[in-house]
Amino acid sequence: MRDRPGPKADRRGWRLSPVIVASVIALGPLVGGAGAVAGGSTPAGVSAGQWTTYGGNFRRTAEQPLGPSLRPLRLLWRDQAIDGEVYGEPLIYDGRVFVGTESDVIEALDARTGRVVWSRRVGEPVSAGVLPCGDIDPTVGITSTMVIDPGSGVLYASEEVAIGGAVHHELVALASATGRVLFSRDLDRPGWTAAAQLQRTGLALDAGRVLVGFGGNDGDCSSYRGYLMAVPESGAGPTLVYGVPTAKGGAIWAPAGVSVEPSGEILAATGNGASTTTYDEGDSVLGLSPALKLVDHFAPTTWALDNETDLDLGSTAPVVLSGGRVLIVGKSGTAYLLDGKRLGGYGGQVASAAVCNSRGGNAAAGGYVYLACPDTSLTALLVRGDALSLAWQAPAGVSGSPTVAGGYVWSVGNGELVGLNPRTGSPDVTVTALPTEHFAAPSAGEGLLVVGGAKGVEAFVGPDGYVR
Repeated sequence: MRDRPGPKADRRGWRLSPVIVASVIALGPLVGGAGAVAGGSTPAGVSAGQWTTYGGNFRRTAEQPLGPSLRPLRLLWRDQAIDGEVYGEPLIYDGRVFVGTESDVIEALDARTGRVVWSRRVGEPVSAGVLPCGDIDPTVGITSTMVIDPGSGVLYASEEVAIGGAVHHELVALASATGRVLFSRDLDRPGWTAAAQLQRTGLALDAGRVLVGFGGNDGDCSSYRGYLMAVPESGAGPTLVYGVPTAKGGAIWAPAGVSVEPSGEILAATGNGASTTTYDEGDSVLGLSPALKLVDHFAPTTWALDNETDLDLGSTAPVVLSGGRVLIVGKSGTAYLLDGKRLGGYGGQVASAAVCNSRGGNAAAGGYVYLACPDTSLTALLVRGDALSLAWQAPAGVSGSPTVAGGYVWSVGNGELVGLNPRTGSPDVTVTALPTEHFAAPSAGEGLLVVGGAKGVEAFVGPDGYVR
């Protein structure tokens, strides 16, 4: 995997003081919140009107079905004093906007005013110079999009931290209301090279666990492998781990994260593996049970060539559509429509279509899938039954990861936030916006459209203003 513009045996285990244990108990059970239900199944979405994970839900459709019109659009507030660069999507929950930065700082901003409600440094970030390669500079801290369980109000973030001069990875849980740290949990695995592993993919929740995916740094350097981990939301109990069975690569790095079907089955897309002969689960969609057991998979017939030429299928997340269908498209420029109940194995897609080299997060609404195409421009694909067809392509320069909200498809690029007509691609709304790091899509919730800029965050509203 090249993210282009684009261990030690559980050495500390989990760290949880008696005081924090009491605090977690006081919060009530974390298992069975909006992110998980009994029996291992997960609802398709999260709390209405909020945005608590990349794409707004674990199907990764990046659609906000609730909320007011966003035309005309105006700036409500802008905060350019954020400590560190923002690579993940901001979250919107309970009257606040949450951002995590590459300085290992998490901030909660008042959704109406942008005022800082609380700010917490949760670790010491890693200097980019100690990593074998990469394109995040000058420090690497919180890169992925965080996740909030609306049932408990707990926010989870994955961080890269420097401890004793060495690189480590941790999952940290905070009370979203106060920023109080509830626990931190070691994520490093026996035998891996921690500096070679990057946690880029957005976090998810399933069956009472936080899902954390790993890949490599930009440049495909050193020795890394794709992993998916499932950490108990409570902070207590074992971490489940699935390692992609390849000698190197197989990154789980899509910025939008892994997806979760209504049944609770997890869909993880992978990047290029090492093999060009024996199938190694590179460039695939893997179907995993909530216990992280492989139950299904899909790989295109070109998987070996894709492995050899770095044409990651996993440069975007699988998008779970209505009717039990799943759409995935990666760097090869081919979109694959899959049967969510039976992914199809080797070359078993329901349909396919030539589209674009898609990297980042995609969106789906009203029978369309909107594709981030950084090398060209945002492209709309019409899904009608089991047929795929190109619907429209946005004007040049409008190519960032999309979000559907307030009647438009929103994309950030070239210093502008553009609202496209969802059926025609016409750029009906254009406002000046902060420059963003690649792959970050706008967030939509509580009447806001929020852009996480490289050096700040800003919130826009429509004619009805802020609506909670």
